[in-house]
Amino acid sequence: MGPVRFQPVGIVIILVATAVAAQVPVTQEPRHRVVFETPEFRILDVRIPPGETTLDHTHEHDMVTVSMAGGAPTRTQLPGQAWTPVPARLPGDVVVEEHTGKSDRHLLQNVGDVPYQVFAVENLRPGNWTPGASLSAGGTTLTRESRAFRIYDVRLVPGMTQTFHVHAVPAIAVLISGRAMSAGAENKTADPSAPIGLKQLVQAGEWVLVPPGESHYLVRLGTGDVRLVEIEVR
Repeated sequence: MGPVRFQPVGIVIILVATAVAAQVPVTQEPRHRVVFETPEFRILDVRIPPGETTLDHTHEHDMVTVSMAGGAPTRTQLPGQAWTPVPARLPGDVVVEEHTGKSDRHLLQNVGDVPYQVFAVENLRPGNWTPGASLSAGGTTLTRESRAFRIYDVRLVPGMTQTFHVHAVPAIAVLISGRAMSAGAENKTADPSAPIGLKQLVQAGEWVLVPPGESHYLVRLGTGDVRLVEIEVR
């Protein structure tokens, strides 16, 4: 009878614990920075420098991402699978992902030579998303609709100095290009991370909250075209 070989249980436990520890929720992934959060939704600023890879992270909620910087190709890797290339996104491109009830885990790597940057909103509702009709307003086009979001492309061009609408649910307006004034209820909170209604948007990626039921005007500043993406959190 040969010598009995014992499995190195301690080493196995350490390896398993290390693998589990390597998985983090998206809010703990350092390149996914939470910039604002309410019980209904969360806003993240996602930035991946050239050549960098995120931690192995999970998404648990329906999410919409808006590209802020074009030209950065990426690739993603699901557990136990090969890397999958993802085409570069143009500024303003919108992607909607449904993770509530079917979480997603992956790595994301920037394989380009320019930064990868997206503006992301998570709908934190576990279900029972808000129904209702989409809005209609000048210069405003519904481009995506899912169970958790409605996304509008808003453009103010020469000859159209402003547009007006009222959202039935909370909405976030993010500037893609140009310069605009978001005119609505003045922010009454001291929290500078929560601009509400009244704010100049002059740099791509600047955003403003639009409370439900509030009259919301968007006014073009200057003579150039203006483009925004508005995300309704249903």
